[in-house]
This record gives sequence, structure tokens and C-alpha cells, in this order.
Amino acid sequence: MELSKERKIELFIILILSIIAMTSFMNLRNLHVKFINKTGEQIDSLVIAGTLIGPLKNGSSTEYIDYKKFNFDDSSPYEQLSGLLNGKKITQLNWSWCGTGRNTKSKGSYIFDLKKQINEEGITCLYLVNHNEKMFWEEN
Repeated sequence: MELSKERKIELFIILILSIIAMTSFMNLRNLHVKFINKTGEQIDSLVIAGTLIGPLKNGSSTEYIDYKKFNFDDSSPYEQLSGLLNGKKITQLNWSWCGTGRNTKSKGSYIFDLKKQINEEGITCLYLVNHNEKMFWEEN
């Protein structure tokens, strides 16, 4: 039994549409995150949530990076961060010691600003904030 040319074209179109639908569905299920460096310095060997980003110049941003999940404290990003500033290793600022607002998200698209702050011990640390927003301790 041989298929007609029209039937072959129909099957081919159905196959292409199925591939497009599956790809879209799989991408919508992921979490897509873009990071913008607002530290005032280049960060080398940047790692966010276990993913090596590499160097990130001041004022520049990454492309969207796919994550399976991302940790938040209420609506603020709260992930593990590390990198090098002027050859010195820096880690995340642990600004929240209470775990009641902690949650994990695994869907959606986000843009986060990467900033630095000196902690209570005088050590420079990194933290994430929603794009163009300020943390509660930052000046208005």
C-alpha cells in the first residue's frame, strides 16, 4: 500500500507541528533566568545556583539560562552565589535567617540584578534582587 503525495505531505506537516508543540511545551515547563551585573565591577568565575556562568562584565547581562528550579524567600531570589571580584572569592549575602518564606519555583521567566554588599563582618558578598527593585536595606 503506497501513500499518495498529498497524504505524505499531510503526515509531514503533522509531524512538524507535533515537534514544534513538544518543543514549546518543554520550554514553557522550565524556569528561564537572566542576570544583570550591577556590582560596579566585573565578576569572574560566577556561579549561580550551581550553574557556572563564567565572567560577567559590569553592566552586562547573561542570556536566559534554563534552571530546573530556583530558590526564593517570599518573592525575592535567594540562591547560592559565588565568584571572584579582583581575584578575591566572594559568596552570597545571607540576608534572611528565617525559613518561613522560603519556596522553590520551577516555571516562568525572571530577570534578576546581581549586586554586592558588605556584610556585618566587613566581607563583600553578592546578592540577587528582582530587576530594577531594591532590597529593604537599600536607600530609596
